[in-house]
Amino acid sequence: MNNKTLSAVVLGSFIIALAIGLIAYYATNYGLAIILWVTLLIFGIALFALSFLSSGKSSKFGTSESSYRMVSGILIAVIGLIGILYTATSISIWILAAIFLIVLALVGISVALMNGKEGK
Repeated sequence: MNNKTLSAVVLGSFIIALAIGLIAYYATNYGLAIILWVTLLIFGIALFALSFLSSGKSSKFGTSESSYRMVSGILIAVIGLIGILYTATSISIWILAAIFLIVLALVGISVALMNGKEGK
């Protein structure tokens, strides 16, 4: 898939995620923040799914576009999920921070293992 097509798909995914965030705002009583959190969650999931359509070859400049989209998609989705949990529940901010750090470590480990396989 070429870059123009992929960019159009990313933009379309963001618009859909924003529309779902607006729907969540009108369907719930959680305030305007829910628009941001739902948009981040849906857009992160879309970026993760689109990572499988990107090129998977690493270059001398760094990791592949596929790895970059996968990691950014996971982290954006987790930030959205943590925001929703913070807004909608009474979970402590420290527990949510711990969840984020665990996910961050797992993503780092998995990318290191993926890049280790490619380096052989």
